[in-house]
Amino acid sequence: MAVAPVDQSLLAPRSAALPVAVGVAVLGFGALTVFSGFGLGTDGLPGLFTFRAATIGDGLLLPLLSYAFVRASGGVAAFRRRVVAFTSVVFFLAGAAVQAQWLLNPQPRVNWTLPQAHYFTMPGWWHAAFFALVMAFLGGAAIAVVARLRDEGIAVVESRIRSLGAVGTLATAFGFMALLAVDNAATPRDVPQLLALHLGTSAVLALVLLGLATRGRLLGRAAQLVITALLPAGALAYAFPRDPRYDLWIALVVVIAGLTGVFAAGALAAATVAQRCVLSAILLVCAVGPIHQAVMAAAEPPRLITVAVVGVVLVLTATLALRLLRDDRADPLWTWVIPLGMVPVVGYALTGQYFAAHQPANPLAVNLTGVMAAALFVTVTGRSIRAQFKPVIEAEQDGPVAPRLGQFKMRAYAGIAVAYVGAVLASIVFAGSTTPAADWIAGSVSWADALRLGGVVAIIAVTCAGLALTAALPIGRGTRHALVIALCLGFAAALAASIGEQGFAGWLPLTLSALAGFVTFCFVTEGIISNAGYLQNVAIGWGERLVAVACGIAGAATTVWMTGPALQSSAADTSRGVVPGLVGLLVGAAACLLIPALAALTLPGVRPPRQFTPNRPLHGILQDSFVVLVLAVSAAWVPTFFFAHVQGLANWWGLVLFYLALMGDAYKYVMKNNLAHVRQQRERIHAQAATAGRGVTPDEDRALAGLERHVVRQNVLAVVPLFALLFLVIPSVFGGLDDEGFNQYFKV
Repeated sequence: MAVAPVDQSLLAPRSAALPVAVGVAVLGFGALTVFSGFGLGTDGLPGLFTFRAATIGDGLLLPLLSYAFVRASGGVAAFRRRVVAFTSVVFFLAGAAVQAQWLLNPQPRVNWTLPQAHYFTMPGWWHAAFFALVMAFLGGAAIAVVARLRDEGIAVVESRIRSLGAVGTLATAFGFMALLAVDNAATPRDVPQLLALHLGTSAVLALVLLGLATRGRLLGRAAQLVITALLPAGALAYAFPRDPRYDLWIALVVVIAGLTGVFAAGALAAATVAQRCVLSAILLVCAVGPIHQAVMAAAEPPRLITVAVVGVVLVLTATLALRLLRDDRADPLWTWVIPLGMVPVVGYALTGQYFAAHQPANPLAVNLTGVMAAALFVTVTGRSIRAQFKPVIEAEQDGPVAPRLGQFKMRAYAGIAVAYVGAVLASIVFAGSTTPAADWIAGSVSWADALRLGGVVAIIAVTCAGLALTAALPIGRGTRHALVIALCLGFAAALAASIGEQGFAGWLPLTLSALAGFVTFCFVTEGIISNAGYLQNVAIGWGERLVAVACGIAGAATTVWMTGPALQSSAADTSRGVVPGLVGLLVGAAACLLIPALAALTLPGVRPPRQFTPNRPLHGILQDSFVVLVLAVSAAWVPTFFFAHVQGLANWWGLVLFYLALMGDAYKYVMKNNLAHVRQQRERIHAQAATAGRGVTPDEDRALAGLERHVVRQNVLAVVPLFALLFLVIPSVFGGLDDEGFNQYFKV
């Protein structure tokens, strides 16, 4: 039976819960961080950041748990407040007893707050008081939630315990106990035993409380909730190893693992952004824990494979458990296909780490791994992306008022963005791990580069704030257009000055950046004019056209900077480091998406009197900006990045061609759907007219002609990089994103 959504009126307002969460974070982790920073503890002993429960737990999990408890408790009947108060007192005394036991122990495990037996430092006394008070608050809040649930109807209680909020709350509590188990383990061998004890005890306590809350009527659902929440909690214990071995490639593999969990969340329905975030966080933790362990064991192939498989199984199990608990009605195949979509990507990165641990790597094995990864990407990842786009295409056929279209599009584009970023990072990890040391250029990180990057961030922030303010001000259209044009051109001029100062490292980066900048200019300009104009039958004057051109210039300047001087310049002795290059990509991508969208808000066409397309005009502008961003990164940023970090033309071409083969099919699929979109809209409008017993109106005919013109222009702009990939047709024979073969390139 489908579960009803939680009645929001039963929850305490966010304005009441948020200050409590902030207070817990500030008084706990915040205060201890200040004490640690000022050296108020004892040096030479395990410090604050040695303990996961004191950092991740106090800084993130306890505030989240406090927020959830306050929200869930709502209001407690007056006659039950005595029980809540009594429980708080009992838990306060229990917390004080724990601290007293630590203080009285003749042989304690010493740390910066307890440097010797029977002695707390000042931070130790603060932590002791905080510990007891938080125990009192959380204990009382938990009983308040139980009391509130006991006063509600069975249907309301069931909707509560089957909600994502309940899963997140229990997973947070269990996660804190898991981190305590890791901290309390004397050796890594003791972790599994202590983890089982902590989580087992917590699960039994949670079942008892849920039994009381439901009056024993929903024990099956309660058990289902507890099991679902235990999965991410157990993984969290292994996300932070006791003896970590940190380097850049390990950090990037962990990020890729997190993206794998976010991608897997696309298999589950979410009605709001908050629900999507909770699903992504749960599956992210399920993926990161085992994969972090796997990458730490890269030198041991059996353990690496075993732990990686555990990660895949854990993500699949958590996805299935969430689906069953919430009675998710999505296609059952999604539960299996989508979570597996990023397996080739994370496997590619892990294989690179294996080769790095067994240098010198066999060139034949490295090349075969690249070919297999490309094949698996277009067969497995490609099908997963296709599965997420299929509901979008079907919903668009129902027109602008199609139910859940926005939800489907958010999930689909989030999925393709996550897969794309994962593929970029995996390619970088594999390249950095397998390229011979003599041929790999690590790059430099300098304060001058950091200041330049900070300056670009400041320029972007000022421009975006100015555009948002211009859209909100009650001023005339001409004045508004002039302000937008001035802001965009001023932004472009500032970036042009930075580009001119730093220059380019050679003709190849210059050519790639110039080509990407030109395509971005055309794409952004056309996207604004079409989506805020003729696609909606809205008149476009010279003011609107100049705004579009100014946005296109700003987008082009951002692309040229992002794909050129942000990676390598003639003014630098060496290439930028990997991290500065990635940060520059993130900054440039944000500007490419935000500036056109904020500028478009000032145009009347983003709120047309009648919407002729399934996409809202602003969504269409964001979609076009995203597509050209993917094109710029694929055709310019990735080749320039490898040019900056890999010596030798043969090594460079091998990496670039592999990456383009990896992404070629995905981009071709998006462009093919672009063409199909025109046909689908024409069929929809003609069907609507026939149903109404009339012909197609002139307005509808003009909108269809505008849509066809828009799609043709976009595909013409993309034709050069697409035909550059014509000889990379090997992925097509694997049938990843579709099965039409070679001719589809010419069709696009």
